Amino acid sequence: MADQRSFRSYDTDAADTFANDTYDQSRYDRNAAGDGDQTHYTDGDYNSQQYDDGNSQYTDGETEYTGYNDNDNGTYADGSYATEGYDENDSEYEGSEAGEGSFYGSVEEASVGETYYDENGRAYRYDENNEAYWVDEREGPQNDPYVPSNDTGMAMMAYDENQPPPFDEDEDGEDMDREGVPLNMPADYYADEYPDDYYDEDEEERLRRARRRRAWCCCLILLCCLLILIILLIIFLLRLEDTDRDIDTNPPTFAPFEDMTDDDYFYDDDIIIAPGVVTSCMAPYDLNDDFTDHECFPHVWDQCLRDKEVSVVPDDVAQMRQLIIERMFDRFYDENHTLPIESCEPANMALIWLSSGDNRDAGEIRQRFALSLFFFQMNGTIWDYTDAWMSDINECLWMGVQCNNRDTVNSLAVDTNNVYGPIPTELIAMDGLAALAITRNHLTGTIPSELFDMPRLRELRLYANRLTGTIPTEVANAKSLESLRVETNFLAGTLCTEIGAVSTLTDLNIGFNDFILRIPSEVGQLKRLKFFRVNSNSFSGRLPTEIGRMDSLQSLGLTENLLFGSIPSYFGLLWNLRDLRVAGSGIGGFIPTELSLLSNLVRLDMAYSNFRGTLMTEFGKLTNMFFFSINDCNLEGPLPSEMGNMWNMTRLQIHNNYFSGTIPHTWGRFLQMEQFITEGNELTGSIPPEVCELTKDYLKQFTVDCYDQRRGIGFDCAPQCCTLCRDVGR
Repeated sequence: MADQRSFRSYDTDAADTFANDTYDQSRYDRNAAGDGDQTHYTDGDYNSQQYDDGNSQYTDGETEYTGYNDNDNGTYADGSYATEGYDENDSEYEGSEAGEGSFYGSVEEASVGETYYDENGRAYRYDENNEAYWVDEREGPQNDPYVPSNDTGMAMMAYDENQPPPFDEDEDGEDMDREGVPLNMPADYYADEYPDDYYDEDEEERLRRARRRRAWCCCLILLCCLLILIILLIIFLLRLEDTDRDIDTNPPTFAPFEDMTDDDYFYDDDIIIAPGVVTSCMAPYDLNDDFTDHECFPHVWDQCLRDKEVSVVPDDVAQMRQLIIERMFDRFYDENHTLPIESCEPANMALIWLSSGDNRDAGEIRQRFALSLFFFQMNGTIWDYTDAWMSDINECLWMGVQCNNRDTVNSLAVDTNNVYGPIPTELIAMDGLAALAITRNHLTGTIPSELFDMPRLRELRLYANRLTGTIPTEVANAKSLESLRVETNFLAGTLCTEIGAVSTLTDLNIGFNDFILRIPSEVGQLKRLKFFRVNSNSFSGRLPTEIGRMDSLQSLGLTENLLFGSIPSYFGLLWNLRDLRVAGSGIGGFIPTELSLLSNLVRLDMAYSNFRGTLMTEFGKLTNMFFFSINDCNLEGPLPSEMGNMWNMTRLQIHNNYFSGTIPHTWGRFLQMEQFITEGNELTGSIPPEVCELTKDYLKQFTVDCYDQRRGIGFDCAPQCCTLCRDVGR
């Protein structure tokens, strides 16, 4: 049978496709002349080949065999590939598994010296004996790439344009077969294409530039947004201004002009009186009428004690005295005021002292005159402490005198110094005075109304003296007054309604006097008032509800008065209140539940009053309270267990009421308790062990009622529990 050799045709445009022999598909057709037999060769997905020649069948499961030689012994001439015999008559051929590749083409049709390529692109040729050999094995490696023009088309696969590609790629770049099934590639399939040490500097630089571009873009976007917001804000403000222009408004008002603060104030009208001139000296006072100093004239105080007048005044001192009167007296007195030179008035004695020696040049002359007058009028010769007073050094160094950085007196404090006499009104000439304190002394007379005309006076403390009269209505002129303390005096009368005009007040204490009638409702206008105490007076009537408007109030003392009625519910608005004392004030009735809103309350004294009803459970919300006194009232009912939440309680006085039941065990939470008095009630039962444990720590006074078998009330006081058991009856 004449054989016709058929070779694969190789398309150079599909070389890469053909190079992958694993996924190569091809048809091999062989037509035998005259016998009608047809040989069919098929390479499927896994290079399965089938050869059909009559009843003969050739099958190779994995290896594709080319270069088939149809001779009688049925052998292949394939170079390195060894084959077994082939029998055309109902015989089976099994080829050996390919090691390196196979040659294509027939020996008869091959040209000697012509280069052919297998499916892997490896070059081979035929020698003169029609034997195929690998070019790189015999002639060495070939550096020339594959040249399609040299391809004769022999041993190449026939290419069909309508045939789909052998494999596809999915969206992620994974190799897929025709049915879309991922191909299981070997682990080192891409090893040559992407080596482990592969590094592309250009790609890295491109990524860095891309990141920088994105960062700059974000910055530009944020900057644009900021500019847009600024522009919108400007437009809004401009439109708002245009809207305001359309509305009729009143002319602007300005706060009162304050020229300087206390630290910067100084006198702008300097009084210059004969600087450098030294007149006759005055001898120190000795209170013994012993004029042994013949160099200086006798002290004016000694002269007044002996002669009841000033009889000895040198001429130069008298002339200097007259000069001071001409240049300075208009700051203190009116033009019609006269002062005889022989007078023993404190003003004349101060003038003669100031005119003698060099007592004028050490400081500001009006301050020295006012302070020396204060010394003579307040019996300074018998003070307990007179350090530097009436000396020729600067008045800012005198004891109790304080000046600012411009040598202007801004504070005068002579507390507890055996000071006698009325307060001199000449102190008002010291415009820089901001604080005047003369406490725990023997002041007499009334409170000078001129003091409230001092422009910078902030503190006036005159408590614990012998002052009489009342608070003058001129108190409304005090524009800077913050503290007015006149408690423990002999003041009487009514509290003037003008007190409500002093809007700057933060501390008002008029306790331990004899004020009468009602507390004026105008005190509710004192929005800045923090401390308001009217203890131990004779105020009567009801408490004004306007007190509930004093938002800044921290301490309210109303004890020992003649008031009546109940506590206004508006007191619950005093959210800054820390100390409330109404013991013995005459107030009674039911305790308003609004008091539980005073969360900052630390002291509540309601003893010796007419309160009735039960002790409300809302008191348990006052967790900051450490002192609670409700003794000697008419309260009844059980003790609320909710009061055990008052963790900071140190003194609890509930004696002499009508409380019943027992002591709640929750009261054992009073870990800081120092005093606990429950006597004079109707409590019974056993004392909770939690309460008894408190006596081991801080509780040093725990007083209860002894058990009364007849009445069935009281406690069996064990020594290790309560500290005292009292047998008291109603």
